[in-house]
Amino acid sequence: MTDEQFYELLPPKRPNWGRRLVIGGVAAVVVIGAGVAAFAAGDGPGHWRGKFMRGFMEYRIDQALTDAGADQAQKDKIKTIFTTTMDQVHPSRDERKAMREEVIKILEAPTIDRNAIEALRAKHVAEMEAKSKTIAKAVGDAAEVLTPEQRKKLVDEWGDMGPGPDMDHD
Repeated sequence: MTDEQFYELLPPKRPNWGRRLVIGGVAAVVVIGAGVAAFAAGDGPGHWRGKFMRGFMEYRIDQALTDAGADQAQKDKIKTIFTTTMDQVHPSRDERKAMREEVIKILEAPTIDRNAIEALRAKHVAEMEAKSKTIAKAVGDAAEVLTPEQRKKLVDEWGDMGPGPDMDHD
């Protein structure tokens, strides 16, 4: 039996858009918050910008949770999840500096060492994979704090912030 024949025997999948929206909404809260704060929170010149952005993200998450009907205990739990996750996934100044120095060392060499480039790439992909797992765990943890109704409201709140007018809508 070929793969095509096997898949033809399976019942057709029904899209579960409601569930996808809830999962996507909670993921958006944590991932977007983590991504923006991780990008903005710098230790070098302009580090105040990072503090401002992290504070803004915490404020925005609090507002979204308020709109979803979360009580203070739920907000506190999710804020702790957000803060802990940010601290775990945000690269330190030393980590960013070390990566930059590795790239410079490779590029300044008389000959380009493609094995060194690949090793550096693999190292950072592994680091990103670990951070991605941390963020995925945080999404699940945050989702479990809220009720299904609250998650639906959160999805509706964040759904209004979809792609801009120039983006494709599949």
